[in-house]
Order: sequence, then C-alpha cells, then structure tokens
Amino acid sequence: MNNTETTEYNKFRLFYVEAIMHDSSFPQLNRIKPIFEHLTIDEFLELVDNVFKEDDYELTQQFLYFLLLFRDMKHMQEFMNSPEFTIDKLERLIIFTFGYCSINDNSTERIIDEILFFLDKSRLYDLAVHSKYIQNDKLLLFMILSKFEPVMLNQYFNSVKDISSFINYFLKLPDEILRSIISRNYHLFQYIMLMMSESETGSTVPVEFFEKYKEDIDQFSKLSDIIRTYKKTADLDKDRDLPFNMRDMNRISFLVNMVREVPDPVKAVEYFAGEGVFIDDMEKKIVMAVVTDPMMKGLFSKYDSVMDTVLAG
Repeated sequence: MNNTETTEYNKFRLFYVEAIMHDSSFPQLNRIKPIFEHLTIDEFLELVDNVFKEDDYELTQQFLYFLLLFRDMKHMQEFMNSPEFTIDKLERLIIFTFGYCSINDNSTERIIDEILFFLDKSRLYDLAVHSKYIQNDKLLLFMILSKFEPVMLNQYFNSVKDISSFINYFLKLPDEILRSIISRNYHLFQYIMLMMSESETGSTVPVEFFEKYKEDIDQFSKLSDIIRTYKKTADLDKDRDLPFNMRDMNRISFLVNMVREVPDPVKAVEYFAGEGVFIDDMEKKIVMAVVTDPMMKGLFSKYDSVMDTVLAG
C-alpha cells in the first residue's frame, strides 16, 4: 500500500472509529468535522467507496448524516458536483438517504430538498436522464423535475419518448405529491398540462382532475401573474449589491404580501425562491420570519394596499 492509499485508508478508518466505535452513541461533532473539513477530492471519493464496500447500514447512515450536516462546506459541494463523483455513486447516496428517511417518516419534500439543494443544474439533469434507478422511480423523478427551470424542463421533455405513459403515471400520483408539484414548480405542472392537450395518443385531462385541483391551479396561476408583474417592476439590480437595510422596503413588503397570499407560507417561500424572486438567502430568511413568527405578524401590513392594487390589475 503506497502513501496515498495509506492516507485515504486512514481517513476512512478515522471516520469509522469516530462514527461507529466511539463509546458515545452520539459521535462527537468536534472530532468528525475536521475529517470533512480537510478532505481532498481523492480522499472523499475513497471514503465513499470504502463506506459502500463495508456494506454496513449503521456506517452508511452515519456517513450520510454527516455529509448532509456539512453540505454547506464549499469544497464538499464541489466534490458532489464533480464529474469524478460519478452519477452511480451520487444515485446510491440519494436512494439510501431516501429509503432511510422514508422509513423514519420524514416527508418526501424535505428529503429531496435536503439532498438536492447543493447539486447544480447539470447534475440534476444527469440524475433525471442518465441515472440507472432514479429515472425509473417516478416519484423521485418528479421531485427532481420540480427543481428544473423552464429551459431544463423543455430539454428534458424533448428526450421523453413515451409521453402517454408519463402522463398516466402523473395522474396516478398521490394527492399530496400532486399538490406539492403544483406548489413547488408551477411551470412543470403547466408543461404536463400542455403535453396532455397535445398528446398524439389522444390523452385528455379528466374533468374530475381539474375539479379536484382547480383551487390549487387558480391560486398558483394568479401567483405566477403576480411574479411576472413583480419582475417587470422591481429593480433587482439596484438592490443586489446593497446591504439589506438599504434596499427598497416597498419591494420587500411586496414579497411579504405575496407570500401571505398563500395558505401555507413555508411552501410559498420555497415556491417564490424557486421562481428567483429573492435577491439572496437573507431576503428569503427575513420574509420567512415575518410570515411565520406571530410577533412579526403586523410588519409590512401597511403595504397591503400595494398588493391589492396589483391583484386588482
């Protein structure tokens, strides 16, 4: 074994000892974090390979826990998006995490958001098109597609050969998943509706489907119109390089009241974030706090007339 192999092997053994063999049932964060902080891409790949090679459920579970815990580390995000970290390895991590979280009754939306938020557009597209299992697991596939922008959706659906089967599966999705798709990515929902109307197989959208989801469709159709108005009138470039307290508060209040239009404010914030209405994460967090914290309920309420004017228009 050469020096490089010894170093990589030792990183794996060090993680194994701290995460599995330590006396405490809860591995010490201050002993695990430095392992991830100082990983190189080669050490990361070797660590992943060794974790899988052990075929140990507890070890894999601990590794994924810390991988997600430290996912904000810039170099870890670069590793996960690197071509050297192959799609089959990424897919295996996602499927294991998905299965583990499902067993423990975590919501599908939360699972996908926790796993996929650090993946770039090309990696998401590769998962949808080139993965061995995910592209055949329609539930996971739809959740990944909910992360796609309109250009990516167009690119993806141009590659789909059996549109009829795709539509039929969509119509059979559980109610909570369908509503989630409508709220998370209205462009995806619109695209599927368009495919239904243009399908060469003569597929039609059942009347009861529209009736069942009419309220959701109307709500997000209206919100899409509001977002278009916002993007046309808001000067995002002017505020982009300013600290939050110097930005246009009329624009911020407009964001707050947009979110207040939706019954579930947490979903609304995620929906609007996906539509690119927030300049940065700071705006997203502040709007989330204003609409979810009872102590901040009255903040920006004096600007309701601005929202009313837009809705009336």
